[in-house]
Amino acid sequence: MLSLSDLKRAVVLKPDDAQARYALAEALFAEGQYAGAVTQLEKAVVLAPDDNNIRRLLSRTFEKDGKVPRAMAVLEEMVKRAPHDADARDELCGFLLQQGRIDDAILHAAEAVRFSPEDVKRRVMLADLLVQRRLPERARAILEEAQRLFPTDPQVAKELKNLYVELGDEVASEKVAGERDRAYFQKQAKSTLSSARVSALLTSAPLKRLAEELAKGDLPGAHRALGAVSEGERAQAGFHFLLGELRLLERSFDAAEAAFTRALEAKPDLGVAWNRLGDLAQGKNDLKGAVTLYKKAILFGEDDANAWEDLGDIHATLGEKDKAQKMYRTAAQKEPGGSAAKKLESLAAPQKLESTPAVGKVGVLGWSPTGGAVSPLEAVAVDGKGELIFSGNVGPTGKEAASVAFSVIKARSRDLGVDGLVRTFDLHLHFTDTAIGKDGPSAGLALLLAGVSAFTQKPLKPALAATGELTLHGVVMAVGGIHEKLVAAHLAGVKTVLLPKQNLKDARALPDEVTRGLELIFVESVAEAITKALAGDAP
Repeated sequence: MLSLSDLKRAVVLKPDDAQARYALAEALFAEGQYAGAVTQLEKAVVLAPDDNNIRRLLSRTFEKDGKVPRAMAVLEEMVKRAPHDADARDELCGFLLQQGRIDDAILHAAEAVRFSPEDVKRRVMLADLLVQRRLPERARAILEEAQRLFPTDPQVAKELKNLYVELGDEVASEKVAGERDRAYFQKQAKSTLSSARVSALLTSAPLKRLAEELAKGDLPGAHRALGAVSEGERAQAGFHFLLGELRLLERSFDAAEAAFTRALEAKPDLGVAWNRLGDLAQGKNDLKGAVTLYKKAILFGEDDANAWEDLGDIHATLGEKDKAQKMYRTAAQKEPGGSAAKKLESLAAPQKLESTPAVGKVGVLGWSPTGGAVSPLEAVAVDGKGELIFSGNVGPTGKEAASVAFSVIKARSRDLGVDGLVRTFDLHLHFTDTAIGKDGPSAGLALLLAGVSAFTQKPLKPALAATGELTLHGVVMAVGGIHEKLVAAHLAGVKTVLLPKQNLKDARALPDEVTRGLELIFVESVAEAITKALAGDAP
Protein backbone atom coordinates (compact mmCIF):
# COMPACT_ATOMS: atom_id res chain seq x y z
CA MET A 1 0.00 0.00 0.00
CA LEU A 2 1.38 3.39 -1.00
CA SER A 3 2.00 5.98 1.69
CA LEU A 4 0.40 9.43 1.62
CA SER A 5 3.75 10.87 0.51
CA ASP A 6 3.96 8.40 -2.37
CA LEU A 7 0.43 9.28 -3.48
CA LYS A 8 1.18 13.00 -3.40
CA ARG A 9 4.36 12.40 -5.39
CA ALA A 10 2.35 10.45 -8.02
CA VAL A 11 0.02 13.43 -8.48
CA VAL A 12 2.95 15.83 -8.83
CA LEU A 13 4.53 13.59 -11.46
CA LYS A 14 1.24 13.01 -13.33
CA PRO A 15 -1.05 16.01 -12.63
CA ASP A 16 -3.42 15.01 -15.45
CA ASP A 17 -3.95 11.48 -14.14
CA ALA A 18 -7.49 11.43 -12.67
CA GLN A 19 -6.96 8.05 -11.00
CA ALA A 20 -3.82 9.28 -9.23
CA ARG A 21 -5.79 12.19 -7.79
CA TYR A 22 -8.64 9.81 -6.87
CA ALA A 23 -6.23 7.51 -5.01
CA LEU A 24 -4.79 10.47 -3.11
CA ALA A 25 -8.28 11.73 -2.29
CA GLU A 26 -9.23 8.30 -0.88
CA ALA A 27 -6.21 8.39 1.43
CA LEU A 28 -6.94 11.97 2.53
CA PHE A 29 -10.59 11.02 3.14
CA ALA A 30 -9.50 8.12 5.34
CA GLU A 31 -7.30 10.52 7.33
CA GLY A 32 -10.20 12.96 7.79
CA GLN A 33 -8.50 15.60 5.64
CA TYR A 34 -11.70 16.50 3.78
CA ALA A 35 -10.66 19.86 2.38
CA GLY A 36 -7.60 18.30 0.73
CA ALA A 37 -9.69 15.41 -0.60
CA VAL A 38 -12.18 17.83 -2.13
CA THR A 39 -9.39 19.69 -3.91
CA GLN A 40 -8.11 16.50 -5.53
CA LEU A 41 -11.58 15.19 -6.41
CA GLU A 42 -12.75 18.43 -8.00
CA LYS A 43 -9.70 18.35 -10.27
CA ALA A 44 -10.22 14.64 -10.96
CA VAL A 45 -13.84 15.27 -12.01
CA VAL A 46 -12.64 17.79 -14.60
CA LEU A 47 -10.16 15.25 -15.93
CA ALA A 48 -12.65 12.34 -15.94
CA PRO A 49 -16.18 13.80 -16.00
CA ASP A 50 -17.86 10.43 -16.65
CA ASP A 51 -16.24 8.60 -13.73
CA ASN A 52 -19.08 8.19 -11.23
CA ASN A 53 -16.79 6.73 -8.56
CA ILE A 54 -15.01 10.10 -8.37
CA ARG A 55 -18.36 11.90 -8.01
CA ARG A 56 -19.57 9.47 -5.35
CA LEU A 57 -16.48 10.03 -3.23
CA LEU A 58 -16.72 13.77 -3.76
CA SER A 59 -20.32 13.71 -2.54
CA ARG A 60 -19.42 11.66 0.55
CA THR A 61 -16.51 14.01 1.27
CA PHE A 62 -18.74 17.09 1.12
CA GLU A 63 -21.25 15.32 3.38
CA LYS A 64 -18.56 14.41 5.92
CA ASP A 65 -17.35 18.01 5.82
CA GLY A 66 -20.86 19.24 6.68
CA LYS A 67 -21.54 20.68 3.22
CA VAL A 68 -24.77 18.84 2.52
CA PRO A 69 -26.09 21.09 -0.31
CA ARG A 70 -22.83 20.63 -2.24
CA ALA A 71 -22.94 16.87 -1.66
CA MET A 72 -26.48 16.81 -3.03
CA ALA A 73 -25.49 18.90 -6.05
CA VAL A 74 -22.73 16.43 -6.96
CA LEU A 75 -25.15 13.49 -6.93
CA GLU A 76 -27.76 15.43 -8.89
CA GLU A 77 -25.15 16.25 -11.52
CA MET A 78 -24.15 12.59 -11.62
CA VAL A 79 -27.75 11.57 -12.35
CA LYS A 80 -28.15 14.35 -14.90
CA ARG A 81 -25.08 13.14 -16.79
CA ALA A 82 -26.11 9.48 -16.60
CA PRO A 83 -29.93 9.47 -16.30
CA HIS A 84 -30.19 5.76 -17.20
CA ASP A 85 -27.78 4.66 -14.45
CA ALA A 86 -30.01 2.94 -11.90
CA ASP A 87 -27.16 2.74 -9.36
CA ALA A 88 -26.71 6.52 -9.54
CA ARG A 89 -30.44 6.93 -8.96
CA ASP A 90 -30.22 4.61 -5.96
CA GLU A 91 -27.44 6.68 -4.45
CA LEU A 92 -29.32 9.94 -4.90
CA CYS A 93 -32.48 8.30 -3.55
CA GLY A 94 -30.67 7.22 -0.38
CA PHE A 95 -29.22 10.68 0.14
CA LEU A 96 -32.62 12.32 -0.34
CA LEU A 97 -34.15 9.97 2.23
CA GLN A 98 -31.47 10.98 4.73
CA GLN A 99 -32.57 14.58 4.20
CA GLY A 100 -36.25 13.70 4.73
CA ARG A 101 -37.16 14.40 1.10
CA ILE A 102 -39.21 11.27 0.50
CA ASP A 103 -41.11 12.58 -2.56
CA ASP A 104 -37.93 13.30 -4.48
CA ALA A 105 -36.52 9.98 -3.32
CA ILE A 106 -39.57 8.16 -4.72
CA LEU A 107 -39.12 10.00 -7.99
CA HIS A 108 -35.62 8.59 -8.44
CA ALA A 109 -36.54 5.16 -7.06
CA ALA A 110 -39.23 4.94 -9.74
CA GLU A 111 -36.74 5.88 -12.43
CA ALA A 112 -34.31 3.25 -11.12
CA VAL A 113 -37.07 0.67 -11.52
CA ARG A 114 -37.80 1.92 -15.03
CA PHE A 115 -34.19 1.49 -16.07
CA SER A 116 -33.69 -1.86 -14.32
CA PRO A 117 -37.04 -3.66 -14.72
CA GLU A 118 -35.58 -7.05 -13.74
CA ASP A 119 -34.47 -5.87 -10.28
CA VAL A 120 -37.16 -7.09 -7.91
CA LYS A 121 -35.56 -5.50 -4.82
CA ARG A 122 -35.88 -2.03 -6.33
CA ARG A 123 -39.58 -2.64 -6.99
CA VAL A 124 -40.19 -3.75 -3.41
CA MET A 125 -38.31 -0.72 -2.06
CA LEU A 126 -40.32 1.63 -4.28
CA ALA A 127 -43.57 0.10 -3.07
CA ASP A 128 -42.44 0.47 0.54
CA LEU A 129 -41.67 4.17 -0.01
CA LEU A 130 -45.08 4.70 -1.62
CA VAL A 131 -46.77 3.09 1.38
CA GLN A 132 -44.81 5.38 3.70
CA ARG A 133 -45.99 8.33 1.60
CA ARG A 134 -49.62 7.19 1.98
CA LEU A 135 -49.94 6.20 -1.66
CA PRO A 136 -51.01 2.57 -1.15
CA GLU A 137 -52.85 2.22 -4.46
CA ARG A 138 -49.71 3.14 -6.38
CA ALA A 139 -47.75 0.69 -4.23
CA ARG A 140 -50.34 -1.95 -5.06
CA ALA A 141 -49.86 -1.36 -8.79
CA ILE A 142 -46.07 -1.64 -8.41
CA LEU A 143 -46.28 -4.90 -6.46
CA GLU A 144 -48.91 -6.45 -8.72
CA GLU A 145 -46.68 -5.77 -11.70
CA ALA A 146 -43.77 -7.28 -9.78
CA GLN A 147 -45.90 -10.32 -9.03
CA ARG A 148 -46.62 -10.83 -12.73
CA LEU A 149 -42.92 -10.51 -13.56
CA PHE A 150 -41.62 -12.52 -10.58
CA PRO A 151 -44.49 -14.83 -9.56
CA THR A 152 -42.24 -17.11 -7.49
CA ASP A 153 -40.45 -14.40 -5.50
CA PRO A 154 -41.41 -14.89 -1.84
CA GLN A 155 -40.64 -11.28 -0.86
CA VAL A 156 -43.02 -9.89 -3.47
CA ALA A 157 -45.76 -12.32 -2.37
CA LYS A 158 -45.28 -11.37 1.27
CA GLU A 159 -45.29 -7.62 0.62
CA LEU A 160 -48.35 -7.86 -1.63
CA LYS A 161 -50.28 -9.97 0.88
CA ASN A 162 -49.48 -7.47 3.66
CA LEU A 163 -50.53 -4.54 1.49
CA TYR A 164 -53.83 -6.17 0.55
CA VAL A 165 -54.58 -6.70 4.24
CA GLU A 166 -53.62 -3.08 4.99
CA LEU A 167 -56.02 -1.94 2.27
CA GLY A 168 -58.75 -4.11 3.78
CA ASP A 169 -58.87 -6.45 0.75
CA GLU A 170 -58.48 -9.81 2.48
CA VAL A 171 -59.95 -11.64 -0.50
CA ALA A 172 -57.20 -10.30 -2.74
CA SER A 173 -54.57 -11.39 -0.22
CA GLU A 174 -55.80 -14.97 -0.49
CA LYS A 175 -55.28 -14.94 -4.28
CA VAL A 176 -51.52 -14.58 -3.89
CA ALA A 177 -50.02 -18.03 -4.31
CA GLY A 178 -47.33 -19.08 -1.87
CA GLU A 179 -46.81 -20.90 1.39
CA ARG A 180 -50.05 -21.61 3.25
CA ASP A 181 -50.36 -20.94 6.97
CA ARG A 182 -51.66 -23.30 9.65
CA ALA A 183 -55.11 -21.64 9.62
CA TYR A 184 -55.47 -22.50 5.94
CA PHE A 185 -54.57 -26.16 6.47
CA GLN A 186 -56.87 -26.37 9.50
CA LYS A 187 -59.75 -25.02 7.44
CA GLN A 188 -59.03 -27.48 4.63
CA ALA A 189 -58.74 -30.41 7.05
CA LYS A 190 -62.12 -29.61 8.61
CA SER A 191 -63.75 -29.49 5.19
CA THR A 192 -61.98 -32.42 3.55
CA LEU A 193 -62.13 -34.91 6.40
CA SER A 194 -65.92 -34.71 6.46
CA SER A 195 -66.20 -35.38 2.72
CA ALA A 196 -67.65 -38.67 1.47
CA ARG A 197 -64.50 -39.40 -0.55
CA VAL A 198 -62.24 -39.37 2.51
CA SER A 199 -64.80 -40.89 4.89
CA ALA A 200 -64.98 -43.94 2.65
CA LEU A 201 -61.26 -44.53 3.30
CA LEU A 202 -61.65 -44.56 7.09
CA THR A 203 -62.51 -48.18 7.68
CA SER A 204 -61.85 -48.44 11.44
CA ALA A 205 -62.71 -46.62 14.64
CA PRO A 206 -59.07 -45.51 15.31
CA LEU A 207 -58.82 -43.91 11.87
CA LYS A 208 -62.18 -42.17 12.32
CA ARG A 209 -61.10 -40.86 15.70
CA LEU A 210 -57.83 -39.60 14.22
CA ALA A 211 -59.84 -37.76 11.54
CA GLU A 212 -62.10 -36.21 14.19
CA GLU A 213 -59.15 -34.90 16.22
CA LEU A 214 -57.51 -33.45 13.10
CA ALA A 215 -60.76 -31.73 12.07
CA LYS A 216 -60.84 -30.09 15.52
CA GLY A 217 -57.17 -29.09 15.28
CA ASP A 218 -56.38 -30.99 18.47
CA LEU A 219 -52.81 -32.14 17.78
CA PRO A 220 -52.22 -33.87 21.15
CA GLY A 221 -55.50 -35.74 20.67
CA ALA A 222 -54.47 -36.63 17.11
CA HIS A 223 -51.19 -38.09 18.38
CA ARG A 224 -53.04 -40.19 20.97
CA ALA A 225 -55.40 -41.45 18.25
CA LEU A 226 -52.41 -42.18 16.01
CA GLY A 227 -51.00 -44.53 18.61
CA ALA A 228 -54.15 -46.64 18.50
CA VAL A 229 -53.92 -47.32 14.75
CA SER A 230 -52.92 -50.92 14.02
CA GLU A 231 -50.02 -52.02 11.81
CA GLY A 232 -52.42 -53.32 9.20
CA GLU A 233 -54.30 -50.01 9.03
CA ARG A 234 -51.03 -48.11 8.62
CA ALA A 235 -50.63 -49.55 5.12
CA GLN A 236 -53.92 -48.06 3.94
CA ALA A 237 -54.28 -44.90 1.81
CA GLY A 238 -56.60 -43.36 4.40
CA PHE A 239 -53.97 -43.61 7.12
CA HIS A 240 -51.25 -41.98 5.01
CA PHE A 241 -53.63 -39.19 4.01
CA LEU A 242 -54.47 -38.48 7.67
CA LEU A 243 -50.79 -38.61 8.56
CA GLY A 244 -50.14 -36.05 5.84
CA GLU A 245 -52.84 -33.78 7.29
CA LEU A 246 -51.25 -34.09 10.73
CA ARG A 247 -47.80 -33.20 9.37
CA LEU A 248 -49.27 -30.17 7.56
CA LEU A 249 -50.76 -28.87 10.80
CA GLU A 250 -47.37 -29.42 12.43
CA ARG A 251 -45.76 -27.59 9.46
CA SER A 252 -43.49 -30.58 8.79
CA PHE A 253 -43.81 -30.16 5.05
CA ASP A 254 -41.29 -32.76 3.86
CA ALA A 255 -42.94 -35.41 6.04
CA ALA A 256 -46.37 -34.32 4.79
CA GLU A 257 -45.25 -34.66 1.17
CA ALA A 258 -43.92 -38.13 1.85
CA ALA A 259 -47.21 -39.17 3.50
CA PHE A 260 -49.42 -37.89 0.66
CA THR A 261 -47.15 -39.57 -1.87
CA ARG A 262 -47.58 -42.89 0.02
CA ALA A 263 -51.34 -42.36 0.01
CA LEU A 264 -51.28 -41.94 -3.79
CA GLU A 265 -49.15 -45.06 -4.21
CA ALA A 266 -51.95 -46.97 -2.47
CA LYS A 267 -54.75 -45.07 -4.24
CA PRO A 268 -53.61 -43.06 -7.31
CA ASP A 269 -57.06 -41.57 -7.93
CA LEU A 270 -57.22 -39.84 -4.53
CA GLY A 271 -57.76 -36.28 -5.80
CA VAL A 272 -57.50 -34.55 -2.41
CA ALA A 273 -53.96 -35.95 -1.97
CA TRP A 274 -52.96 -34.45 -5.32
CA ASN A 275 -54.50 -31.19 -4.08
CA ARG A 276 -52.36 -31.22 -0.95
CA LEU A 277 -49.23 -31.85 -2.98
CA GLY A 278 -50.20 -28.81 -5.04
CA ASP A 279 -50.37 -26.75 -1.83
CA LEU A 280 -46.90 -27.98 -0.88
CA ALA A 281 -45.54 -27.10 -4.34
CA GLN A 282 -46.89 -23.57 -3.82
CA GLY A 283 -44.99 -23.36 -0.57
CA LYS A 284 -41.79 -24.13 -2.49
CA ASN A 285 -42.69 -21.45 -5.08
CA ASP A 286 -42.95 -24.17 -7.71
CA LEU A 287 -46.03 -22.64 -9.29
CA LYS A 288 -45.76 -24.47 -12.60
CA GLY A 289 -45.48 -27.75 -10.71
CA ALA A 290 -48.49 -26.78 -8.60
CA VAL A 291 -50.55 -26.27 -11.77
CA THR A 292 -49.83 -29.86 -12.84
CA LEU A 293 -50.73 -31.22 -9.40
CA TYR A 294 -53.99 -29.27 -9.14
CA LYS A 295 -54.98 -30.48 -12.60
CA LYS A 296 -54.43 -34.03 -11.32
CA ALA A 297 -56.63 -33.22 -8.32
CA ILE A 298 -59.39 -32.02 -10.65
CA LEU A 299 -58.99 -35.07 -12.91
CA PHE A 300 -59.66 -37.42 -9.99
CA GLY A 301 -62.03 -35.14 -8.10
CA GLU A 302 -63.94 -32.95 -10.51
CA ASP A 303 -66.34 -31.80 -7.80
CA ASP A 304 -63.51 -30.55 -5.53
CA ALA A 305 -64.19 -26.80 -5.51
CA ASN A 306 -61.04 -26.19 -3.52
CA ALA A 307 -58.84 -27.67 -6.27
CA TRP A 308 -60.45 -25.41 -8.89
CA GLU A 309 -60.01 -22.40 -6.59
CA ASP A 310 -56.38 -23.24 -5.84
CA LEU A 311 -55.66 -23.53 -9.55
CA GLY A 312 -57.31 -20.12 -9.99
CA ASP A 313 -54.94 -18.67 -7.38
CA ILE A 314 -51.94 -19.92 -9.35
CA HIS A 315 -53.21 -18.45 -12.61
CA ALA A 316 -53.99 -15.14 -10.87
CA THR A 317 -50.47 -15.00 -9.47
CA LEU A 318 -49.00 -15.78 -12.88
CA GLY A 319 -51.00 -12.90 -14.35
CA GLU A 320 -53.22 -15.24 -16.39
CA LYS A 321 -56.46 -13.44 -15.62
CA ASP A 322 -58.75 -15.25 -18.09
CA LYS A 323 -57.67 -18.67 -16.84
CA ALA A 324 -58.04 -17.55 -13.22
CA GLN A 325 -61.57 -16.30 -13.85
CA LYS A 326 -62.51 -19.60 -15.44
CA MET A 327 -61.20 -21.57 -12.44
CA TYR A 328 -62.92 -19.30 -9.88
CA ARG A 329 -66.18 -19.43 -11.82
CA THR A 330 -66.15 -23.23 -11.84
CA ALA A 331 -65.27 -23.35 -8.12
CA ALA A 332 -68.09 -20.92 -7.32
CA GLN A 333 -70.57 -23.10 -9.22
CA LYS A 334 -69.48 -26.18 -7.32
CA GLU A 335 -69.50 -24.39 -3.94
CA PRO A 336 -71.94 -21.46 -3.99
CA GLY A 337 -71.22 -18.96 -1.28
CA GLY A 338 -67.58 -20.00 -0.95
CA SER A 339 -64.52 -17.79 -1.18
CA ALA A 340 -64.07 -18.44 -4.92
CA ALA A 341 -67.08 -16.24 -5.72
CA LYS A 342 -65.51 -13.33 -3.86
CA LYS A 343 -62.18 -13.89 -5.60
CA LEU A 344 -63.95 -13.91 -8.96
CA GLU A 345 -65.63 -10.64 -8.11
CA SER A 346 -62.33 -9.13 -6.99
CA LEU A 347 -60.52 -10.30 -10.12
CA ALA A 348 -63.29 -9.17 -12.48
CA ALA A 349 -63.59 -5.72 -10.91
CA PRO A 350 -62.31 -3.05 -13.30
CA GLN A 351 -59.07 -1.39 -12.36
CA LYS A 352 -59.52 1.95 -10.67
CA LEU A 353 -59.35 4.78 -13.10
CA GLU A 354 -56.87 7.46 -12.14
CA SER A 355 -59.77 9.83 -12.38
CA THR A 356 -62.82 10.65 -14.45
CA PRO A 357 -64.46 14.03 -15.11
CA ALA A 358 -66.43 14.87 -11.99
CA VAL A 359 -68.52 17.77 -10.77
CA GLY A 360 -67.04 19.71 -7.86
CA LYS A 361 -63.95 17.51 -7.37
CA VAL A 362 -60.35 18.73 -7.66
CA GLY A 363 -56.98 18.16 -6.05
CA VAL A 364 -55.54 21.00 -3.99
CA LEU A 365 -51.75 21.20 -4.05
CA GLY A 366 -50.17 22.03 -0.74
CA TRP A 367 -46.73 22.32 0.83
CA SER A 368 -45.24 21.21 4.12
CA PRO A 369 -41.70 20.96 5.53
CA THR A 370 -41.68 17.27 4.61
CA GLY A 371 -42.84 17.70 1.00
CA GLY A 372 -45.86 18.40 -1.15
CA ALA A 373 -49.38 17.06 -0.83
CA VAL A 374 -52.49 16.60 -2.97
CA SER A 375 -55.60 17.06 -0.86
CA PRO A 376 -58.91 15.95 -2.41
CA LEU A 377 -61.54 18.70 -2.36
CA GLU A 378 -65.28 18.28 -2.90
CA ALA A 379 -67.85 21.01 -3.48
CA VAL A 380 -71.64 20.87 -3.57
CA ALA A 381 -74.35 23.49 -3.88
CA VAL A 382 -77.13 22.91 -1.34
CA ASP A 383 -80.39 24.73 -0.59
CA GLY A 384 -79.68 27.72 1.63
CA LYS A 385 -79.18 31.47 1.70
CA GLY A 386 -76.12 32.00 -0.44
CA GLU A 387 -73.63 31.28 2.33
CA LEU A 388 -70.27 29.51 2.42
CA ILE A 389 -69.79 26.33 4.44
CA PHE A 390 -66.21 25.14 4.79
CA SER A 391 -64.97 21.97 6.50
CA GLY A 392 -62.06 19.58 6.60
CA ASN A 393 -59.39 20.56 9.17
CA VAL A 394 -58.51 23.94 7.66
CA GLY A 395 -56.72 26.84 9.38
CA PRO A 396 -57.74 30.51 9.38
CA THR A 397 -55.73 31.51 6.30
CA GLY A 398 -57.25 28.62 4.36
CA LYS A 399 -60.72 29.77 5.37
CA GLU A 400 -59.89 33.28 4.17
CA ALA A 401 -58.87 31.82 0.82
CA ALA A 402 -62.27 30.12 0.59
CA SER A 403 -64.04 33.39 1.37
CA VAL A 404 -62.12 35.16 -1.38
CA ALA A 405 -62.92 32.36 -3.86
CA PHE A 406 -66.63 32.49 -2.95
CA SER A 407 -66.72 36.25 -3.38
CA VAL A 408 -65.06 35.98 -6.79
CA ILE A 409 -67.73 33.46 -7.85
CA LYS A 410 -70.50 35.77 -6.66
CA ALA A 411 -68.95 38.75 -8.44
CA ARG A 412 -68.94 36.79 -11.71
CA SER A 413 -72.21 34.93 -11.17
CA ARG A 414 -73.96 36.54 -14.16
CA ASP A 415 -71.14 35.68 -16.56
CA LEU A 416 -71.15 32.14 -15.20
CA GLY A 417 -74.93 31.83 -15.48
CA VAL A 418 -75.42 31.13 -11.78
CA ASP A 419 -76.71 34.51 -10.62
CA GLY A 420 -79.86 33.13 -9.01
CA LEU A 421 -78.10 30.07 -7.59
CA VAL A 422 -75.52 31.95 -5.54
CA ARG A 423 -78.33 33.72 -3.68
CA THR A 424 -80.52 30.68 -2.99
CA PHE A 425 -77.92 27.94 -2.56
CA ASP A 426 -75.08 27.57 -0.08
CA LEU A 427 -71.68 26.39 -1.27
CA HIS A 428 -70.17 23.63 0.84
CA LEU A 429 -66.44 23.06 0.33
CA HIS A 430 -64.91 20.04 2.07
CA PHE A 431 -61.40 18.57 2.26
CA THR A 432 -61.88 14.81 2.54
CA ASP A 433 -58.44 14.09 4.06
CA THR A 434 -59.48 15.41 7.44
CA ALA A 435 -56.53 13.83 9.25
CA ILE A 436 -54.17 16.32 7.61
CA GLY A 437 -54.24 19.98 8.66
CA LYS A 438 -54.27 22.58 5.88
CA ASP A 439 -53.74 26.31 5.82
CA GLY A 440 -52.55 28.96 3.41
CA PRO A 441 -53.83 31.17 0.58
CA SER A 442 -52.55 29.04 -2.32
CA ALA A 443 -55.67 26.83 -2.28
CA GLY A 444 -57.76 29.73 -3.61
CA LEU A 445 -57.70 28.74 -7.28
CA ALA A 446 -58.70 25.11 -6.60
CA LEU A 447 -61.46 26.22 -4.22
CA LEU A 448 -62.89 28.52 -6.88
CA LEU A 449 -62.81 25.85 -9.60
CA ALA A 450 -64.59 23.34 -7.39
CA GLY A 451 -67.23 25.96 -6.49
CA VAL A 452 -67.85 26.97 -10.11
CA SER A 453 -68.21 23.33 -11.09
CA ALA A 454 -70.67 22.70 -8.25
CA PHE A 455 -72.87 25.67 -9.17
CA THR A 456 -72.80 25.09 -12.95
CA GLN A 457 -72.89 21.27 -12.68
CA LYS A 458 -70.17 21.13 -15.32
CA PRO A 459 -67.48 18.53 -14.62
CA LEU A 460 -63.84 19.42 -14.21
CA LYS A 461 -61.07 17.72 -16.19
CA PRO A 462 -60.05 14.26 -14.99
CA ALA A 463 -57.10 13.98 -12.62
CA LEU A 464 -57.01 17.75 -12.16
CA ALA A 465 -55.20 19.67 -9.43
CA ALA A 466 -54.51 23.36 -8.94
CA THR A 467 -52.55 25.87 -6.90
CA GLY A 468 -52.72 29.64 -6.93
CA GLU A 469 -53.66 32.57 -4.72
CA LEU A 470 -56.59 34.75 -5.79
CA THR A 471 -57.36 38.43 -5.54
CA LEU A 472 -60.93 39.69 -5.33
CA HIS A 473 -60.61 40.98 -8.87
CA GLY A 474 -59.86 37.50 -10.17
CA VAL A 475 -56.10 37.69 -10.63
CA VAL A 476 -54.18 34.44 -10.07
CA MET A 477 -51.11 35.24 -7.98
CA ALA A 478 -47.80 33.36 -7.68
CA VAL A 479 -47.32 30.82 -4.88
CA GLY A 480 -44.37 29.06 -3.28
CA GLY A 481 -43.31 25.42 -3.04
CA ILE A 482 -43.85 24.67 -6.75
CA HIS A 483 -41.18 21.94 -6.83
CA GLU A 484 -42.63 20.04 -3.87
CA LYS A 485 -46.23 20.51 -5.04
CA LEU A 486 -45.65 19.26 -8.57
CA VAL A 487 -43.55 16.29 -7.47
CA ALA A 488 -46.42 15.31 -5.14
CA ALA A 489 -48.91 15.78 -8.00
CA HIS A 490 -46.86 13.50 -10.24
CA LEU A 491 -46.64 10.80 -7.55
CA ALA A 492 -50.38 11.00 -6.84
CA GLY A 493 -51.27 10.32 -10.48
CA VAL A 494 -52.45 13.85 -11.29
CA LYS A 495 -52.49 14.48 -15.04
CA THR A 496 -53.29 18.20 -15.34
CA VAL A 497 -52.21 21.06 -13.08
CA LEU A 498 -53.39 24.67 -13.24
CA LEU A 499 -50.91 27.12 -11.71
CA PRO A 500 -50.05 30.83 -11.88
CA LYS A 501 -48.24 32.08 -14.96
CA GLN A 502 -45.94 33.95 -12.58
CA ASN A 503 -44.57 30.54 -11.51
CA LEU A 504 -43.50 29.63 -15.04
CA LYS A 505 -39.80 29.96 -14.15
CA ASP A 506 -40.18 27.68 -11.10
CA ALA A 507 -41.89 25.00 -13.17
CA ARG A 508 -39.22 25.07 -15.86
CA ALA A 509 -36.62 24.17 -13.23
CA LEU A 510 -38.39 20.87 -12.53
CA PRO A 511 -36.74 17.60 -13.63
CA ASP A 512 -38.04 15.87 -16.74
CA GLU A 513 -39.20 12.94 -14.58
CA VAL A 514 -41.93 15.22 -13.21
CA THR A 515 -42.97 17.31 -16.18
CA ARG A 516 -42.98 14.32 -18.55
CA GLY A 517 -46.23 13.02 -17.05
CA LEU A 518 -47.95 16.32 -16.25
CA GLU A 519 -49.84 18.79 -18.39
CA LEU A 520 -49.02 22.18 -16.88
CA ILE A 521 -51.46 24.97 -17.67
CA PHE A 522 -50.35 28.47 -16.64
CA VAL A 523 -53.09 31.02 -16.06
CA GLU A 524 -53.26 34.69 -15.14
CA SER A 525 -56.96 35.15 -14.49
CA VAL A 526 -59.94 33.33 -13.03
CA ALA A 527 -61.79 33.50 -16.35
CA GLU A 528 -58.90 31.77 -18.13
CA ALA A 529 -58.62 29.15 -15.38
CA ILE A 530 -62.33 28.27 -15.50
CA THR A 531 -62.21 27.78 -19.28
CA LYS A 532 -59.13 25.57 -19.06
CA ALA A 533 -60.34 23.51 -16.08
CA LEU A 534 -63.76 22.45 -17.27
CA ALA A 535 -63.88 19.10 -19.07
CA GLY A 536 -63.69 19.66 -22.80
CA ASP A 537 -62.59 23.25 -22.16
CA ALA A 538 -66.27 24.17 -22.26
CA PRO A 539 -66.95 27.70 -20.96
